[in-house]
Amino acid sequence: MPHWVKNMKKNTILTAALLASCTLFSTAAYAVVDISSAPSAIVLTGNGSVAFGDKFKKNNKNAVFFDQFSFINAAVSNVSLIVTSTSTSAANGLNLTGLGLYNDHGLVAKGLQVQTGIDDIWTFSASNLLVGSYYFKVSGDMVSSGGATFAANGRIAAVPEPESYAMLLGGLALLGFMARRRTGVVKAV
Repeated sequence: MPHWVKNMKKNTILTAALLASCTLFSTAAYAVVDISSAPSAIVLTGNGSVAFGDKFKKNNKNAVFFDQFSFINAAVSNVSLIVTSTSTSAANGLNLTGLGLYNDHGLVAKGLQVQTGIDDIWTFSASNLLVGSYYFKVSGDMVSSGGATFAANGRIAAVPEPESYAMLLGGLALLGFMARRRTGVVKAV
């Protein structure tokens, strides 16, 4: 075997060993810490308003979170939600990276990132959400060692049944008839 082939094999083996050790040590140096809070239930108010969020302690730079907030939808509903986080600069606080609505079968719908930087803003909207158990998942990462928070506010409101619209239209028609009839009585006098 020629001498240059032996050197090439040695160089290949050394390069592979060097790459493997770099990969091993770089993975250990950049291990991701998950600071997710335990899943919690959203309390729905009588008018369908919802509010939830989380607060993270200091010294969690580069940590990630995937917080879950569950609720039971008792009637076909429309959902609207806004999730925000504000910091003194884009280099402080946290970065919101995702918002989604999930059920037992997986992702139902994704949120929309409206803004990132000093103010991180995500919105979510869904129509005719079926009866069942759901949860919102808010994800992000800490961009500094300072503490940070995010907050969500929205509404989960039942969609009116078709019968409700029929009763509303019937009531308006009756009011119109009565108003017209009264106008007719005044003219006759």
